[in-house]
Amino acid sequence: MSQRAFLRGLQHRLEDRVATCPGLAGITVIDLAGVDTGPLAVNPDLVFAIGSSIKIPVLLALYLKDERGELDVRQSFTVTREHLIAGSGVLQHLDHPLTLAVEDLATLMINVSDNIATNILIDLVGLDYVNSLLDELGLPETRLRRKMIDSAAAARGDENTSTPRESARLMELLYRGEAVDEAACERVLRILTKPKRTSPVAAKLPMGLTIANKPGGLEGVSADLAVVYLERRPYVFAGMVNYALGDDPAETVAEMSYDVYEYFAVLNRSTMHGRRLALDQLT
Repeated sequence: MSQRAFLRGLQHRLEDRVATCPGLAGITVIDLAGVDTGPLAVNPDLVFAIGSSIKIPVLLALYLKDERGELDVRQSFTVTREHLIAGSGVLQHLDHPLTLAVEDLATLMINVSDNIATNILIDLVGLDYVNSLLDELGLPETRLRRKMIDSAAAARGDENTSTPRESARLMELLYRGEAVDEAACERVLRILTKPKRTSPVAAKLPMGLTIANKPGGLEGVSADLAVVYLERRPYVFAGMVNYALGDDPAETVAEMSYDVYEYFAVLNRSTMHGRRLALDQLT
């Protein structure tokens, strides 16, 4: 009960953060330690554009197809000029055809947010397959509606979306190995924990902290979906900003991430009565 009272301070801080955000923000946090700490969320059911964070369901679909024998992530794929599009990533800058394993395309999709790799993988797994998977997981507002860098589709309203609550639930299912297939979940998290150049959720957190995440950013949009692996108090973070009034909506996501970390870092080293001890003294 005292931990719930302590975390009410975090809830109030997040409410203030969202209220003063230069835009529209939402967040959901899930305590993965199995402690009943109550809800930690602001605007959890609003639908947000989430940019490249939608690549997490694409990655899950890829590994599910591999586990089911419907696709082999070790097979080779040649990227040619016909695949080239602009935006984030490195493949657009290559001068010659490149052959690499499908699983390496998955790493490029997540860790440098490569849009060419992403579109290839969407073709391989199928857009409808991804959305059917999301339906199976009970995530009806989390939708893959278009490939990357399709402004015409976005202008029609075919945006890649989710809610903070659904995004947090997806990350929780991955953490617990319950997103259809435990082995696929483990493989998804392995890719998501590889280092990234930039990440709002990690921007203000200590170096060396293990985080499984995929940020997403568009003009006026920032999102980050993450599992943060504190030793005793791991948690899910799903933070989003749309309609940004300023130049850097990722700053609000980074600030919310630090707010959550600060509270959970205290719980990570505290007894049930709030006394802080060294980690090796706690069970």
